[in-house]
Amino acid sequence: MNGDGAWSRTGRRLRRVPLVALHVLAGIVVAALLWPGRNGMVSDRPLVMWSRVLCWVMGVRATVTGTPAGGAVLFVANHISWLDIFCIAGVCPTHFLAKREVADWPLFGWLSRRAGTAFIRRGGDNGAGEAAEQLTWRLRNGGRVLVFPEGTSTGGETVRRFFPRLFQAAILARCPVQAIALRYPHRDGVHPAVPFVGDASLLPHLWRLLGERRIEVTLRFCEPLSALGRTRNELAEHARAQIDGVLSGAGTARPPASTALVGQA
Repeated sequence: MNGDGAWSRTGRRLRRVPLVALHVLAGIVVAALLWPGRNGMVSDRPLVMWSRVLCWVMGVRATVTGTPAGGAVLFVANHISWLDIFCIAGVCPTHFLAKREVADWPLFGWLSRRAGTAFIRRGGDNGAGEAAEQLTWRLRNGGRVLVFPEGTSTGGETVRRFFPRLFQAAILARCPVQAIALRYPHRDGVHPAVPFVGDASLLPHLWRLLGERRIEVTLRFCEPLSALGRTRNELAEHARAQIDGVLSGAGTARPPASTALVGQA
């Protein structure tokens, strides 16, 4: 017996579901009180605390190495699960870019809009161009924005090609690009419960995660890349290479600049 059978998972779910529900209700109240500031953007600070508590409730333990860049910055990360958003938000204040469909989701769409999320129309002729304009405006106003330039989630073992068009926003705003390498380490490589891929649905996936004893996540903030003198293709290729180097083990030799726990079961 490994002490983590069906009864243990059920018990954890029964404890955590009410806590998650209460936390979402608290988020609704906070979101309703959020209003844009002088620069036209909603504060990202409430999302930090809300994400930290959510990770704690779900038993997510995050270890962070490297240091987030200060000021306006375009964060880019590999994408494994919807959980990525809250793991990153829990340690680094930022706004997000999401697919346009999210804005129409019941409750979650409203919460995303209230939190200042930017949206992109996938499949449209000018979807990426419109998103780049939104990102440029936010960055020029001192904002910090995270995008997942793979364009989809993966199993977490490899990094797909980065679509370069969104990197144009950093060039136009004259701000750095900082790559974030995400890993969910497990004895089998990547934690099997975490990837949100294929035809996965949100609620069944959340139900599975709530049964896990603990989920480890590591976030590595790579060296910021100056956008000056670089093309968007060069920025995309360099940022992808940084993340791929971390995931393959090439970028793990340096000692951590900081370590933080987002949540712990």
